[in-house]
Amino acid sequence: MTMPRRVHGTIVAAAVCVATVCLVASCSNADPLGQQVRSTTSIVVGSGDFPESQILSEIYAQALEVNGFDVGRRMGIGSRETYIPALKDHSVDLVPEYIGNLLQYFEPKSTVTMLDAVELELYKRLPGDLSILTPSPASDTDTITVTAETAAAWHLKTIGDLAAHSAEIKLGAPSDFQARPSGLPGLKQKYGLTISPGNYVAIEDGGGAVTVRALLERRVNAANVFSTSPAIPQNHLVVLEDPEHNFLAGNIVPLVNSQKKSDRLKDVLDAISAKLTSVGVAALNAQVAGNSGKDPGQVARNWLRDNGFDHAIAP
Repeated sequence: MTMPRRVHGTIVAAAVCVATVCLVASCSNADPLGQQVRSTTSIVVGSGDFPESQILSEIYAQALEVNGFDVGRRMGIGSRETYIPALKDHSVDLVPEYIGNLLQYFEPKSTVTMLDAVELELYKRLPGDLSILTPSPASDTDTITVTAETAAAWHLKTIGDLAAHSAEIKLGAPSDFQARPSGLPGLKQKYGLTISPGNYVAIEDGGGAVTVRALLERRVNAANVFSTSPAIPQNHLVVLEDPEHNFLAGNIVPLVNSQKKSDRLKDVLDAISAKLTSVGVAALNAQVAGNSGKDPGQVARNWLRDNGFDHAIAP
């Protein structure tokens, strides 16, 4: 039976319309929810609002540019509460993260501290639209730190080596460290290190300049300082090893929107991560610290050059 011309024309027009919509959708690489997604080789790198995050973001961004990615930047976004939603809505595609704190963001009740256990649990807790790559050996986490003179005098290498000197130790740390599971309770349980109330000095700057000054001026002889603090290389401080993993793993890890994860992205950033160390990141932080500090972008550029990443990585 021959269709009426008007009906036949309508069907043809509809078919053309459907084909056009499909073609447009294909070209724009839209996801199932209708959100437009750029090519996997177009990456917007973001950072938190502190120097270390900005240095790491610049290292990622510049390494990706050298390897053919089209890179945008959104530095100084803010805290996790700001940049996690930005990752999910494609405002940014990639940020440097800290694996233990990231796990606690998604699962505040988690009690695991070792890297392997943290990574395994994080894989279970991450929403499907977010992915992590390979964690770096570099870790920004709590430490017990002493001066080089104290380390030499007491032959200190690990936190456990302090136990024999418990009565002599004056520890500087935030007030909540006294009750925190990884604070005094953890040090006593895992290392037999007991700090009397009279030898505890509460300093509320999160292991910053005031804490370091107290350590250097010998008002305390051990302190809770973060492992990538620029004060460590600047003052030749000694971070005591934590073989019992009392403190939460703080390994640096790229966090990426899952739709932007690709083999090439992973190859480049895994190579970068493998070269980062806690001591090295502390040295990078020291270069940008203070009024005469260098720009994070320049510090990143120098690090990439010194580590052989100023040219494309072989596929």
